[in-house]
Amino acid sequence: MIFRLLLRGGALGAKFLLVLAITHYLGYDALGFYGVVVAASLIASKFYSVGFSSEINRLISVGRSSRWVVDRVLLLYLAVGVVLSVATVTVYSLFQGIEASTTLIVCVALLLLTEHLSFEINSFVFSAQKATWGALLFFIKTGLWALLALGGMMLGWVSDIASVLWLWVAANVSVMLAGYLIVVNVHRGRVTGALTTASVWKAGLPFYLGTGLIALSQYAERFLIIDLEPYASLGKYVYAWSAANTLQALSYAVVAVVGIPVLAKRYQNDQQALTVRQLFVNQWVMRALVLSGAVALMIVVFFNVVLDYVATTVPRPDNDLLGVLIFSFALRAVGDIVWGGLIASKNSRVSLTSAAICLLVSLPVSYLLIKHYSIYGAAWGNVFSITVQLGVIALLTRSARVKVTA
Repeated sequence: MIFRLLLRGGALGAKFLLVLAITHYLGYDALGFYGVVVAASLIASKFYSVGFSSEINRLISVGRSSRWVVDRVLLLYLAVGVVLSVATVTVYSLFQGIEASTTLIVCVALLLLTEHLSFEINSFVFSAQKATWGALLFFIKTGLWALLALGGMMLGWVSDIASVLWLWVAANVSVMLAGYLIVVNVHRGRVTGALTTASVWKAGLPFYLGTGLIALSQYAERFLIIDLEPYASLGKYVYAWSAANTLQALSYAVVAVVGIPVLAKRYQNDQQALTVRQLFVNQWVMRALVLSGAVALMIVVFFNVVLDYVATTVPRPDNDLLGVLIFSFALRAVGDIVWGGLIASKNSRVSLTSAAICLLVSLPVSYLLIKHYSIYGAAWGNVFSITVQLGVIALLTRSARVKVTA
């Protein structure tokens, strides 16, 4: 666990240093564009799985997957990713009217595609309970390339955002290749059985739709900010967001990727739906909260003590904005465990319904908050979104439990 924590902490530190470097060397406009690409890649990683991701990962966790099905799923990911990446970048370019070279447009399209594929293959490695290998690959795709981009900007070799994004693409491709070899090795000797691609899709579809809706409710704020504010404002928001997101990212990489496969095995053994208490009050949630508290303290100390002590000229995020986002991501760290519990126990009804309600309720609220309070409203919209999600999950789970026992 300590090794994974160090790797993930190093990767997050590298990503944040990259944000600082982009701000310093390329400006807030470039950081705003980078923030849009990050949001688009994260949303793409949820939607491009077309319904397979949660179930195939669950099957890998309990030893019931086959290489034949995994290969078919990956080929489908590739086909869908190519089509959707090109369509997404084309539509966005037309409607936003951005000035970008053909090379940059191709780069962003490839980034969306490879970010999804590398994310999925990396998740396969974690689901196979190869946590150390998964952590190493995750460091490459999230930290190593950021360090290279940072060094390139400091030495003058990287002078535009396109070069930064190309390094990201290269890291994703290397993770795809290495991760696939690990997955192939894991599936040696496994029998195919009655598992089919269609059965995997059918079981995973509700979670796919739910995950996509959650991603929209979480990241739509950036596109709402662009609609109401200049890119520079979005850049300032992304700056604070990148620091606060450390809580959720560390918790997911250190706690969730280990805890969720354990929950899946537990359900596989007893076939009993998880209760509200089992979802929200367990060792994994407790570990996520403890880790989030420690990371939150380090973030505050770093910006308000360490930077002053070393007399650096690094820009500080607004403390009010940062505080709200830290609170939001601590809740999202809990949400990762709860959502993973729903997947592990195959509770598709609660997952899909809660995600739909979350998006429908939080999106208009976020728009109004941003309209009246700018990026501070976006931060509170982030808090509102995760609060609605967790609240609805608790209510629906409790209601389902009461019906079963009645």
